[in-house]
Formats: sequence, C-alpha cells, structure tokens
Amino acid sequence: MNLNRLFSFMLAALLVVSVGNVFAQEISKDEWQQEMNRYQSMVGDLSAKVEALDAEISALEDQSEMLDDDIEKCLDELYGLVGSDRAGAAAYRSEIEGADNKANELMRLSDADLMARSDEVDELEATVKELWENKLSLIPEFWDRLTALNEKIESLRTTLAGGGKTYTVGTWARDRDCLWNISKKRDIYNNAWMWPKIWQGNRDKIKDPDLIYPGQKLSIPSSGPMTSQEKAAARSYYSKLSGS
Repeated sequence: MNLNRLFSFMLAALLVVSVGNVFAQEISKDEWQQEMNRYQSMVGDLSAKVEALDAEISALEDQSEMLDDDIEKCLDELYGLVGSDRAGAAAYRSEIEGADNKANELMRLSDADLMARSDEVDELEATVKELWENKLSLIPEFWDRLTALNEKIESLRTTLAGGGKTYTVGTWARDRDCLWNISKKRDIYNNAWMWPKIWQGNRDKIKDPDLIYPGQKLSIPSSGPMTSQEKAAARSYYSKLSGS
C-alpha cells in the first residue's frame, strides 16, 4: 500500500466516524452540509500533500539510483587503474577477510597455545605480505584493512617474544620454589597472585599446581592481566581448597 492509499484509507475512516458523531447529535441540514464540506476540504488538502510526498519520494529514489550508478562507475574505474575489476576486488576482499579471521583466532589463544602454534603466525605474516604485493592494496578500503592486520601480527609477535622466557624449577629446600613464589620473583611477575598464568602456560607439564619438580623447565607467559581462562582456573583451584 503506497502513501496515497494509506492516507485515503485513514481519512475515509475518520470521515465515517465523524459523520457518525454528527448524526448522533441533532443538527440542521445546513450544519450537516457545512461539516461535510469541511471534511471534504481536509481530504482534498491531505491528498494533495500525499501526492507531493509521493512525487518527492519518487524523485529521491531516482536520484539514489543515479548516485548508485555513479559509485559503481567510479569503483570500476578505480579497480581498472590498478589492473583489476569488481570480481577481482571481491576475491581480494575475501582473502583479506580470511586472513583477518585467522588473526582474530590466534589473538584469542592463551600465550602457551600461541607458542605452540607460532608457525601459524609465520604463515599468516607471509599471507599478508603477499596481499600487500597486490596493487589493489593501494585502494583505501584495502589499505586500511591490511594496515590493521599488520598491527595484529605485530601484537602476536610481541606476545611470542614475551612468551619465550623460561624458568627452571629449583628445590624447595634451597629455593622454596612453588608457583606462588616463582610468580612473585621480581624478574617473573613481581606478583604472587599471577601464579595461574604459569600453571595455564604449562598445562602439559603441570597437572596439579601444588606439584612441581626440580629441573622442570617452565615457560613463562608474557606479563599482563590474567586471561579469562587463567582466572577460571584460579577460581576452580580456590574452590577445591575451600571445599576440602
């Protein structure tokens, strides 16, 4: 239903109600005619406004179609300048989206899991380098997305560099080594409460956080706030302690 029909329907309903109200009162024929003339005038005025609005909407739709066509032509010319076309740009966009999804996946990993999959960071970096070599990268849309990808790779590299630190467990008698004491060492985290980071960063070696052994070589995840996974592990541990 277009605007004209909608308003006509509403006005007809209003007229029926109004005429009903008029008949419910005792009025003369002249008064009734005056009411009818007034409502008919209202219908005419509003119908004219609806027609004007319909014409304005139609004009705007035509203008929108022209602008869409202009945009498409500009894009075709832009892609042509770098030796490509709309299909090539779509395929290139899909490749960037795939690389971006991979970067986001790697960034959600714990430090320990990221260390184990460092080769995937290498592959991602090589993929992004190839994407930069495509002339389509000069187009602002793709330039901005690739720049953001570079920043994500740099962040992943920083995490990997920080995660390369290790600590060899000493004896309890001599070193008083436990995860709590290791974590509070100044050259580790300088904060005993960060011990779950070491536990979660070495799940393949530490099954029980209360049991570590002399000579174990532990990976030290990069410093920073604990992840949701590390916090959950800590809550689970403390819950078991309180329940024992």
